[in-house]
Amino acid sequence: MKQFTVFFNRRKQWFEVYLYDVAPETFERNGGGRWGYFVEKYENPRRGLFGELHLIDSRKRPLRPDTVVHELFHLLAEWMRAKNVIITKRNEEPLAARLDELTRNFWNEYEKQ
Repeated sequence: MKQFTVFFNRRKQWFEVYLYDVAPETFERNGGGRWGYFVEKYENPRRGLFGELHLIDSRKRPLRPDTVVHELFHLLAEWMRAKNVIITKRNEEPLAARLDELTRNFWNEYEKQ
């Protein structure tokens, strides 16, 4: 298993990423989704550890970008719920920029592994 940290929100918050070299069936049987899942871990929705991403990344089944974005969307949705944010025309672009930030920071850290 590999592990790394991804910061966001001006480095005030972060999430931990765990990459597993297992079959999807094993992963799902142990309580995860088939390819990945997000678990919220925050005590304060504005600072500190926000949650964990658990993903499959193996030689046979390399990590797919659509799986990463899917799980990052779950993280963003939880972040919005925690802060009572509702999508409006006015905040849609800043929220899209937040997803961009999460995605960019994830791949930057992933590439270091």
